[in-house]
Amino acid sequence: MKAMTLKDNEDDWMDEHFNDLCSIYQMGRIEQLMNTSSSAENYERIDIEQLTYGEAQIIITDLEENDNPRDCREQFRQAFKRGSFNS
Repeated sequence: MKAMTLKDNEDDWMDEHFNDLCSIYQMGRIEQLMNTSSSAENYERIDIEQLTYGEAQIIITDLEENDNPRDCREQFRQAFKRGSFNS
């Protein structure tokens, strides 16, 4: 009876975790922010699947800082937090 083993080119979620690769959550968050962030053009040509966890976190932070949500209520909340309405 042959033991079940992974092929050399296959990884499972544990390998992804221990290899410090970008998580599925981070991939989705980057793709989501690419639609609304003004700094998205800086990251248009990156291969998301090849990012490390730390690199993805840096990109997410930058995209979130420059995020321009489509919802006008969320735009107002962000402007209020920045102090745009203080005299």
